[in-house]
Amino acid sequence: MIRNYVIIVGGGSGTRMRSAIPKQFMLLNGLPVLMHTIKAFENSKTKPTIILVLNSQLKAEWERLCARHVFEIPHVLVDGGETRFHSVRNGLNYIKQFAESASATYIAVHDGVRPLVTKSVIDYGFQQVINYGALTSAVLSKDSVRIKEKTTTKAVDRNTVYLVQTPQFFSASILCDAYEQAYSELFTDDASVVEQNGYPVQIIPGDTRNIKITFPEDLLFAQIVMKSF
Repeated sequence: MIRNYVIIVGGGSGTRMRSAIPKQFMLLNGLPVLMHTIKAFENSKTKPTIILVLNSQLKAEWERLCARHVFEIPHVLVDGGETRFHSVRNGLNYIKQFAESASATYIAVHDGVRPLVTKSVIDYGFQQVINYGALTSAVLSKDSVRIKEKTTTKAVDRNTVYLVQTPQFFSASILCDAYEQAYSELFTDDASVVEQNGYPVQIIPGDTRNIKITFPEDLLFAQIVMKSF
């Protein structure tokens, strides 16, 4: 029997949002950003078990928000770690307790502040990871791209450049094995952790609307986009 999970990394702060409220708790169309993210996975056909990894200092506030908004979507709350890497590892350690067979278990990892992820991306990723083992959603760059070298810059064919998003999808055995590595600052996402461990990562189409809420203007954009869903 196949078991699907999603680890939603709910860390982050409001620093770049110029807000005292953590960005994952800021309101988007009447609900905290993080609730929209969780709803996207709950509303998918796959309906993975939802693991929310959250800074322990934010758990009480999250529980208050859930009560205030009558947010009752089932999810497991796991303490976050020192970095994103350690937070994902904590989520994996929780899953290991209950996954009967790693070969029949698949895990998505998603940023809590990407509330515009679509059901089609979620479901397609869980379908395809069975065949490939490690996938990331990504979109082709629309802009010209240049690489900085020692004394100059060099143009790159933008048709070979992808902007990586989440969710990223993995076989549990591949992801758990990769997270046995020691932490490195070069690990910018889960795909980089898996790749460093020697496993190739394939790309599936992402969605240009699936932005990461980072700056105040991102929240305004998200409000507009949600009206088109």
